[in-house]
Amino acid sequence: MNQEKNSLNPNLSRRTFLKASGATAVTAGVVAANPWGTAMTALADEEQTSAAGEEEQIFSGACRGNCAGGCFLNIHVRNGKVVRTSAREMPNPEYNRICVKGLTHVQRIYSKERLKYPMKRAGERGEGKWERITWDEAISTIAQKWKGYQDEFGKYAFGVMWSSGSYAALSGVGIGSAINRLQNANGALNITAAVDMARGQGTKPALGQGTFVTANEPADLKNAKTIFCWGANPVGAQQQSTHFFLEAREKGAKIVVIDPNFNALAAKADIFVPVRPGSDAALALGMMNIVVRENWVDEPFLKKSTGAPFLVKESDGKFLRQSDLGIHIPEGAKDELIVWNQDSDTYGTADTVSNPALRGSYTINGVKVTTAYDLLLERIAEYPPKKAAEICNIPVAQIEEITELYATNKPSAIYEFFGIDHYVNGHYGYFAMAILAILTGNLGKPGAFCGMGENLATDWINMAGTMFPNGAKPSLSVPVNMLTEILETKMYGKTPIDLKGIYFTHVNQIGNGAERKATLEVMKKLDFIAVADLNMNETAQYADILLPVAHWFEVDDVFVNYSTHPYVILQEKAIEPLYECKSDFEIYQLLAEKLGCSDAFAMDEEDYMRLWMDTDGARKLGITLEKLKEEKILRALPGDPYIYAEGGAFATPTGRAQLYNEAPAPNNNYDQVFDLAKERLPHFEPPLEAWHENPLHAKYPFSVIQDKGRWRTHSQWWDVPMLKELSPEPFVKINPADAAARNVKTGDIIKLYNDRGYVKIKAIVDRGIQPGVLSLPKGREKQEFIEGHYQDLTSRVMNIVCANSAFFDVLVQVEKA
Repeated sequence: MNQEKNSLNPNLSRRTFLKASGATAVTAGVVAANPWGTAMTALADEEQTSAAGEEEQIFSGACRGNCAGGCFLNIHVRNGKVVRTSAREMPNPEYNRICVKGLTHVQRIYSKERLKYPMKRAGERGEGKWERITWDEAISTIAQKWKGYQDEFGKYAFGVMWSSGSYAALSGVGIGSAINRLQNANGALNITAAVDMARGQGTKPALGQGTFVTANEPADLKNAKTIFCWGANPVGAQQQSTHFFLEAREKGAKIVVIDPNFNALAAKADIFVPVRPGSDAALALGMMNIVVRENWVDEPFLKKSTGAPFLVKESDGKFLRQSDLGIHIPEGAKDELIVWNQDSDTYGTADTVSNPALRGSYTINGVKVTTAYDLLLERIAEYPPKKAAEICNIPVAQIEEITELYATNKPSAIYEFFGIDHYVNGHYGYFAMAILAILTGNLGKPGAFCGMGENLATDWINMAGTMFPNGAKPSLSVPVNMLTEILETKMYGKTPIDLKGIYFTHVNQIGNGAERKATLEVMKKLDFIAVADLNMNETAQYADILLPVAHWFEVDDVFVNYSTHPYVILQEKAIEPLYECKSDFEIYQLLAEKLGCSDAFAMDEEDYMRLWMDTDGARKLGITLEKLKEEKILRALPGDPYIYAEGGAFATPTGRAQLYNEAPAPNNNYDQVFDLAKERLPHFEPPLEAWHENPLHAKYPFSVIQDKGRWRTHSQWWDVPMLKELSPEPFVKINPADAAARNVKTGDIIKLYNDRGYVKIKAIVDRGIQPGVLSLPKGREKQEFIEGHYQDLTSRVMNIVCANSAFFDVLVQVEKA
């Protein structure tokens, strides 16, 4: 690694950093004379007057990268330049927040890595040679390629790929975003990033999904008596919500952290469970056996609010309905589900029987059926606590201890995020955890939930009006991990796709996606690549046409999606876009005009915001553009606090929580064949690769977890000098025993490698890391590594029913470099 990559800026010592940080919060004059050199050149372009004589304007804004924070910000502007950010007061001050990333937006806006004008490639892809062009040439070239490929090879010959670089209605992504409107109006292929999908695939069949996913809002944690933090690292990844855990603990709540590695919250927890990576479903199944054995099952909840008493047909595995018994169902009427009436010893409909049988097999009009609960008990019996303990590599006594706490010290909450998601078997873990919550009745009440909580606002955003103009249909979606096969076969299942070009926006697929080398091969095979971004990240380097987009504070917008607070926030344009940058919304308008769908974008930003919130649901919550412009922030969840499935009303097809999945379906359907029986009930199978019994383990004995820390949001903020001072280079954490066996000490350079690739990186010996496990920081760019790349280690292989990148399902070997 050269000096520039390896060392701190010699002009930026800790003392200088602290001095400059304080100065940034006080005056623009000091910022203009900042110690970060070229990173802030734009602020120094004109001499500014003293702080006392300057007029400061403050604008409303949101930090809206995908860290789940969604912080409400003051954007401080002097002489037309952003000089600092600060936390803005939330309606409920419990949600006041800002983190170090939010405090460094000035350096993102005025970064030396900022893209300034449209460019076209002048050398080989990735070579770094560019030629400046006009916006007209850039848009005309993209539209000509886009429409030309579609005319010659079909509408799926051109694709649009976006991920989570920025959430917003107009110049971001998320529910009702303008990028969806463009691709649906045009019919272009939707290339999904295939990330964070296992949680939904596992949890939705059991619990459905509400406007805040399946969690109560964070402020409700104070009502819990037991909190399981399972597969989540809030101190590093959702740090704005960490205080809710600590405040709940001060009130007497017990906190259990279930994680392969000892994280910061574990240091404050009552119990730490060092589960084997990828074994979470087995742990939940073992706990279910204890719940049943000890009669901790909440039977009244099962009877009233779940599908436990529903009768399952032996013939096809579907629920028994009136029509199965020869009952005529009038047009428009509901085909009611059948249960067994325990009081009258006969059958009846689920909505009329108050005391249904939870157990039993019956023959009704010649149809053999069994209760869903009996089928569940049959399945979980395969995983007694002792077997679960062996799979999870934890003591049986600890499983007994945490089960009793969860099932009896109620209400209990399971707080999840995406730690479990990043294995090929991930969705089985989430399904099992949800059913554990169902059995104990820890759902639908204050202090009781199971899942993650992010504000989707699905019950009031105008999705139909924004995403599907003029009756447009959803464009076909394919996961990015399958592009290799699609390019080779020109098929996706039975659908012909002759893909020629892709427009990338709000995504850094090369730097952040699974199996980087496969992505690079895809990029080589494409005829045309356009990238719209803020800076020259790894994906931008491979563009044929590169578009510079405006920073979040340079546009008018509205934000709500995927924050962990209950509010919608107005983003006011604080400054004009720098250089020749344009908002994403304006870019979509320009493209739509050239692509022949300009009528879909015959509106300005305010028109779109008004359309976005033009629903009865929004009006019921008191959300209008006029009110938002006046107050800058409005509550966007019902209730105070919001409780998911309150009273037992779940957003599932039956309106109940389900411990049996009647109709399993893949999240990306390409006519694949899968095992229905396996998907219908909780199930454990090992991770595809990262498992000690995998024969490959003898060659590659370490599994790798990518730690989502506080210095990056995925690969964003890589260009911020302040954060480089705090975290100057990536490192890998290794257990002391593993390090000693390889004569590795903290600061040594080690090589991680497998059959897919390698990376050279500095080591930190850490007792909090399990033996046989490594922890890498997520979100680093190629130039930050000594050699290689951490995403060269990962695999693009996915579960057959869940198109999802399994970033942690990786085995590697380690040697001292």
